Amino acid sequence: MSDISELLIALKEWRKSVRQLKKKGKTPQERSRQLERARRKVLAHLSKESVIEEIDDLIQSATSLDTFSAEDVRETLTEDAESLVTVELRTVHPLAVKRKALEKLTTHFMNTPDKDEPIANSDELKTIFLRLSLIIPHEYWESIPLSRKQKKRRRRDLAMGTLQTTLGIGLLAGNTQLESIVANSSYILGGNALMAAMQNLIGHLHDIDNF
Repeated sequence: MSDISELLIALKEWRKSVRQLKKKGKTPQERSRQLERARRKVLAHLSKESVIEEIDDLIQSATSLDTFSAEDVRETLTEDAESLVTVELRTVHPLAVKRKALEKLTTHFMNTPDKDEPIANSDELKTIFLRLSLIIPHEYWESIPLSRKQKKRRRRDLAMGTLQTTLGIGLLAGNTQLESIVANSSYILGGNALMAAMQNLIGHLHDIDNF
């Protein structure tokens, strides 16, 4: 099994551990420890030299194409979203995400501002995951005393942020070996998903030094 595949599996387990925060049967401490183990495993994979090299190569390739932009991805999704989603699902198969989840991510992309070069390198990718993986459980526990309506809204945001984080990294990592145009679409979709999670949950990088 490749290091990239192991990273995707670790991301799947991290997302599963986030979702299990609300499950009964284990104490909050046990659920937190499980999530922390999953988080550290993802960070360990993101620190592997082979993963760093492959992600940086994809980003460098994607950002060197002056003629390829977020607008091109929008046009592709408008003309034939089904085909692009099918390809992306195949390449992130180890994540075990449903088609509906990826379609939710592409719909969000179509309806929000985006960037042509959302992620600069693997270091920034790792930093983003580090910040998000700390704030998501923090916000979950903070939502417990909220009213039912407020809690439902906040946890819906957290679920979306978790999905954006998982698929954002998954699209970047899982598509490192694809034909260039498809890989570039993955870079723009994945990178913008991570940016959306950052903005929705904790704001810009320079605003979150405490996490």
